[in-house]
Amino acid sequence: MSQVAVVIMNGNKFWVILGLLQFVPQVLWGQVQAQVSLKESGLLAQNYRSYRPVGEDEQLDLESDESLEQLMQIEYDRDAWSMSSAIGLSLVPGGGFGLIYVRKKPQAVVPFLLSSLGYGLGIAYLAGSFDESQVAVCTHARDGRVPTAECGYSSIPYDPGVPQRIDNQDIDPRSPNGQPYFQTQGDYRRSNSGRNYSGKSAGISILIATYALTSTLGAVWSGMTVRAHNRQLRRDIESTAQRSDRQEERNDSLSLSPEFAWTGDQASLGFSFQF
Repeated sequence: MSQVAVVIMNGNKFWVILGLLQFVPQVLWGQVQAQVSLKESGLLAQNYRSYRPVGEDEQLDLESDESLEQLMQIEYDRDAWSMSSAIGLSLVPGGGFGLIYVRKKPQAVVPFLLSSLGYGLGIAYLAGSFDESQVAVCTHARDGRVPTAECGYSSIPYDPGVPQRIDNQDIDPRSPNGQPYFQTQGDYRRSNSGRNYSGKSAGISILIATYALTSTLGAVWSGMTVRAHNRQLRRDIESTAQRSDRQEERNDSLSLSPEFAWTGDQASLGFSFQF
């Protein structure tokens, strides 16, 4: 913005004041005309392409002139992040690839770590690392748990052809009276210890739950990041466009204003020209 001051009258106070009264309306009217004329000239310059003659070898593509809204949308589409890409990458096993897409690599460690723990535990269950089975236990009335075979001696009949085999005729060493096994069978009790358990169903459930948890976490986290980024991007573009409009309005303004100075017996009358 430039300013020029022009003094058009300098002398006696009475004549300066009289000239001021005649000059001010003309200056104001000239200011209005100058602003209107400048705006019209700007519009003419802007639309010159639309009205200039087209030669035989020159084709004018009117559709190539984008409006401000179209330019803003082009800028937005160029720098905006894709919500579908962020969510789609989060559905890949691991759950953290969507966060990598939105440039949140440190945060992507969280779903990756949860995936490693969950998938590792599920595979361990599927491999049978936590399977269990019942075990037969033989308990003596006085001696507690004893070898399982002792609970079956009382049901084995005597066979002279197998003299080395323990049968119900043999003396029970745990009997204080030296009784044979068929008489002490009431001192023994057979039972089962533990449980029959297969971890396959639990392993499948853990794998499914791990995938659902990590994918949901990654999708929600990356989706919120994309939304916040795109909102801020649109605000920045709109703010830049508004600043540009205000700057153009300031640059296109042309104004004239009267200037009056009083120094004792002398007075000066002029105008200020800003462009």
